[in-house]
Amino acid sequence: MPEFYYTATDQAGKRTTSKLEAASSQAAILELESTDYSNIILHTDDFSAALSEMMPQKVPVENQLPASEYVEIRSLTDVGFFKFLLKKLYWTARWYYFFAAILLFYFLRESDRYVVAFCFTSLLLLLIPVGIAVKATWFSKTRKYFQLLEDFTWGRWNEVLALIPKLRSYIPAIELSGRKASALAALGRLDEGLEIMEPYANASEIPPWMYFTRLAEIYELAHEQEQALDCRSKAHEDAPENSTVLLGYANTLLKQNKDPQLAQRLIQEAEEQPISDMLEMILPFIKGLLELNRGEPRLAFHLFIEGQNRLQPLLKSQSVARLYSDVGRAYAAIALTELGEKEQAAIQFEQALPRLQALDSKLTIERYESVS
Repeated sequence: MPEFYYTATDQAGKRTTSKLEAASSQAAILELESTDYSNIILHTDDFSAALSEMMPQKVPVENQLPASEYVEIRSLTDVGFFKFLLKKLYWTARWYYFFAAILLFYFLRESDRYVVAFCFTSLLLLLIPVGIAVKATWFSKTRKYFQLLEDFTWGRWNEVLALIPKLRSYIPAIELSGRKASALAALGRLDEGLEIMEPYANASEIPPWMYFTRLAEIYELAHEQEQALDCRSKAHEDAPENSTVLLGYANTLLKQNKDPQLAQRLIQEAEEQPISDMLEMILPFIKGLLELNRGEPRLAFHLFIEGQNRLQPLLKSQSVARLYSDVGRAYAAIALTELGEKEQAAIQFEQALPRLQALDSKLTIERYESVS
């Protein structure tokens, strides 16, 4: 069953970060509320929980990080994670190193060459955690996956395709297939991408809403906007109370500047459902785009700024956060232009333009050009 990480306040008033198994985010919230938890923050949405459940290689529970540390490392840079892991490794083996240090101090007073060799060997053992931390931070499969996400959010499609084979057996097949299909679609090879996704259309282990969500992303990158919208609609039909699906559908409608009434209803329904902290961070961007489409550029601009502020803690560590930050900056530029602040708008848009060009974001670029 999928796992959901959360932070909540128990009956004694203690703030706790932990995890639980539940069929969905709604079920997770209901279970927590039934045990008198309050002020609940979900750190996992339905999409990431479902993907985690499909991981090819499960790590034994006793070897996993505590939930609080799992949540903490999401906002750490590579250097921050290296320091975090190094400290944890040394702390875990602290008694071993304590007695090793005593023995080392004792034997260093000897001149026998065998004793000296033992001392140098002991010193080398002290460096083992450093090697482990370096490998985990910069050379692990997790690092390769983060690099894939970075390449993906910058439209480096050939690099994405090159990394995918190195992650097989470590990342869920639907995730890698979806990324590969998206890269192919962006490179003008949509038919190949759709062929890759065919086996998942009726796969029992893949929820239909997840399949259609991935398919929508593929069509969007191929600039097949009607098909993308149709897939979002089908995902919504399958999971009408899934906040990830609701906000994805609303966002696609708004990017295409269609049916603001439906988009508003979808956003309202999503806000009535459990929303993960990451979705909470990007929610102002979606609401801002709604206001922009409704002819309220000033309110839209303030919502885009709110979104930027919410994302600030994750900008150094999360490629997706940096992507939304640039997209939000582009829409803020459109809002500023409509308010007559064209000079400031141009500054904002120039900062976002490299990302927009890399991802061939035609709708956004054309919208800015139409008002500037």
